[in-house]
Amino acid sequence: MTDDEKFISGFLQVFETKPELFEQFGAVEALANLNNTISQMADSSNQEVADAIGNWCEDYPEISNEINLTERKLKPQPTKTEGQNERLSNRYPELPENLKKRIPKS
Repeated sequence: MTDDEKFISGFLQVFETKPELFEQFGAVEALANLNNTISQMADSSNQEVADAIGNWCEDYPEISNEINLTERKLKPQPTKTEGQNERLSNRYPELPENLKKRIPKS
């Protein structure tokens, strides 16, 4: 897995397992912009997508820190766990799907 793929995967893992961070730091509404950006990047490289996520994260350093921590200890895990808060995933269903396409299957 390349560094860009690890970053994308780290973002996804934080998005899916710690949605409270996005709520806590006021990033939920800004996810619409990121979602639109990622949706328009179907033909872009993983590096370009990782850069777009990184640029978005510049306004949310706490989320960036969590992604970096997650990236270091990244292990393949199921994308959904029982009892998980799916509110963010339900609001932006295409965001995880578009990003998952960029990560190699393990």
